[in-house]
Amino acid sequence: MPDNKCNECGHQHDYDEMDNIIELTGENGETIKVEFLASVKVDDQEYAIMQTLDDYDEDTDEAEVVIMRLEYDDDDGEYYLIAEEDEDVQQRVFDAFQKAALEEE
Repeated sequence: MPDNKCNECGHQHDYDEMDNIIELTGENGETIKVEFLASVKVDDQEYAIMQTLDDYDEDTDEAEVVIMRLEYDDDDGEYYLIAEEDEDVQQRVFDAFQKAALEEE
């Protein structure tokens, strides 16, 4: 049976979770690996909630949360992730994500 270890980050991942792993490339060419957690709609805009895998702390089970706007391109028929810079919007999106997570439990 193959090892569930991700070659890139070294963490144990369930194979079902591997579909949620995305590599993001910033404007400066730097890349980070994130796990897609959920999408949330706030003020008629869809946002992607992700957590970084590169700086995951096993001792505290904490990682940085990344919030990006989902934009649909009609010409390409694809969604694109756009960095959300507004801290107020980020907080409202994170609050909506937490509320949805609590309601799921």
